[in-house]
Order: sequence, then structure tokens, then C-alpha cells
Amino acid sequence: MGMHTDARTIPATRTLVLASSCSALALSAATLLLIPSALRGILSSGFLPHAYCYLYNKQLIALHVGSDVAIWLSYVAISCTLAYLVWRTRSDVPFSWMFLAFGLFIVACGFTHFMEVVVLWKPLYWLAGDVKLVTAVASVVTAIALPGLIPQVHKMVTAASLSEERRVQLEKANEGLQHLSVHVLNVQDEERRRVARELHDGVGQYLVAIKMSCDRALAASRDAAQAGALRESISLLERCTSEVRTLSHLLHPPLLEEIGLASAIPWYAEGFTERSGVAVQVELPEGLERLPQPMELVLFRVLQESLTNIHRHARTKTALVALEVQDGHARLVVEDGGQGFDFMHGQPEHPGVGIASMRERVREAGGEFRITSSPRGTRVEATIPLS
Repeated sequence: MGMHTDARTIPATRTLVLASSCSALALSAATLLLIPSALRGILSSGFLPHAYCYLYNKQLIALHVGSDVAIWLSYVAISCTLAYLVWRTRSDVPFSWMFLAFGLFIVACGFTHFMEVVVLWKPLYWLAGDVKLVTAVASVVTAIALPGLIPQVHKMVTAASLSEERRVQLEKANEGLQHLSVHVLNVQDEERRRVARELHDGVGQYLVAIKMSCDRALAASRDAAQAGALRESISLLERCTSEVRTLSHLLHPPLLEEIGLASAIPWYAEGFTERSGVAVQVELPEGLERLPQPMELVLFRVLQESLTNIHRHARTKTALVALEVQDGHARLVVEDGGQGFDFMHGQPEHPGVGIASMRERVREAGGEFRITSSPRGTRVEATIPLS
């Protein structure tokens, strides 16, 4: 018989298998109906064992009876297990009908062993032969149907192998992307530090020098119109200098490196309130000591991104920032009472770059990042081990 079978023959084969299996079930049910009468015959006074072939040896009879009963019960248990498996995975397991056919075939085989026990006491040879006939039909039909499934099973195995290879490739690619993401974040922090230094030491100093020149020109000016223009220029230079200083500190706060989170968090929250109008409540532990500098930078960036998201999306006027250090961990919590956003499978439905960068920073630091949201507000929590 060829290995390739037309797909149109599979439904016919399936029907034949199921028909033979139903016949096996019907015959098995008939056998079960005879059990009470067989037991009554065994227990009757005219009981005479049909055990000539076993020489009426009680030990030999017990050996065969015990073995056949054990096989029968085991086959029934296996069939029930297969039926339960098909029922639980009926929408996922392919060729479930073949599992059922195997289960019914095994039941039929089990009843052939059961009939071996019955005929020791009752010469029901025709019934035993009928059971064997049904078992033979089920065996032949199953054996014929099975080779036709080999090409499809081979395709499934091949597809599973390809899927596993692709999964491994995706894992490697994901690992490479994570390393690249960490590298990009580190480069971003270095670039922020460099730009902040250039703004403070370069542009800021030039603006101060221009203001000093304008101050000298104003002191020496005798023209009222010229003096007014100089005063306006000085005012603009002061505002420009203040904006450059603020931008420099936002890119890389000097307080974060000099004093730590104990000063950087209140300073940033106060400035954020002035710029956005969102009142930020800050809760810090008393006597907060310096944390490792990389950890402080991660927590500060999480704070920045969280407050920025609150200003852009939350539509609220209040926020809470809390930092606690205990049990060898530092935990930063940022909460708001805004409108929240949609979640799917425990994750934001449309996560932005900011959430991804926060998650990646915390993961690289060996910590845990969690974000929860509801119509009553959003909570961002970053926990990082101190070691």
C-alpha cells in the first residue's frame, strides 16, 4: 500500500473505523449483560469449571485468570484515558478520531482477555469468537487507516521543527535587541550628560558674557532709547539663561550626581509642578542615604518618564511620588488619579517608547517593573535590588 493517500479517502476510512468501533462497543455491552448470568453459574451448585486445558491446576488457572483480568482492566483504563484526552483537547489535537479508534480497539482487545476468563467456566465459544472477530475488524481497519496519516503527521512534525527553529532564532534576536536597547539607553544617557555640560559650560557662559557686555553698555549709555533697548535685551538674556540652565538640569541634573535622589526628586517635582500645573506630593524616607549611582539614575529616569506621561495623558492635577528603601531593595512608586489606559493580558494595549524604556532600564538593573491602570488612575512601580 502506498504511503500517500488521497485526502478524499480519509473521511471514508474514518467512517469505517468508527463503524467497526461501534460494533465493538455493542458486542462489549452484550458481553457485560452476560456477566450476571455467568456469575450465577459460577456460584451455582452445578458449577463445573471448563478448565481441561489447564489440567484443573488451581495455580495455573489463577495465573491465567489474574493476568487476563489485569489486562482487561488496564485496557479499559487506557481507553477511558484516551477518551478523556480527546474530550479535553478536542479543538487542539489533530486526528482525534484516530485516538478514539485506538481507544475502542483497545477496549475490544481487553474484552478478548475477559472472554478468556469467562470460558474457563462457561463454554461461550461463539461469543468469544464474535468478540475476536470484531477486534480483528477494528485492528485491520485501524492498520489500514494509519499509513494514510503518515504524510500529514510528517508535515506536522516538520512544521513543529521549523517552528522550534524560528522560536530559537526569535529568542536570539530578542536577546540581541535587548542588548542593543541597553546600549542605546546608555549612549542616550551619555549624550544627555554631554549636551547638558555643553549647554551649561558653553551656551550658558556665552549668554552670561553677553549679559555682562549689555550691563556695561547700559551703564555707559546716555541715550534713553538705547538704554531701553539694552534693558529689554538684558531681560531677554536673563530669561534665555534661565531656560538654558533649566534645560541643562533636566537633561542631567547636577543634584543627582552631587547629592543624590534625596535632593533630585524634590527639585524635579517642584519644577514639574511649575511647568505643568500638576501638584506632585513627594514622600521620601527620613535620612535617605546615597544609593549606588547607576541605581539612582535608573530611578530618576523612571520618575521623569512617569511624570511626563502623567502630564501628557492622565488629565489630572495631582500625582504622588514615593520612594522607600527596605529589605535590600529600593522601590519607587508614581501614582496619579487620572483616566488611565487600556490593558490587555496584563500589559498596556498600546505601550509607548517611554514605557518600554522604563521597563528595559529596570530589567537591566536586575529589578522588577510593574504598571497597573484603571479608570481611577495609573500606578508605576519600579523595584531594584541594592546589591
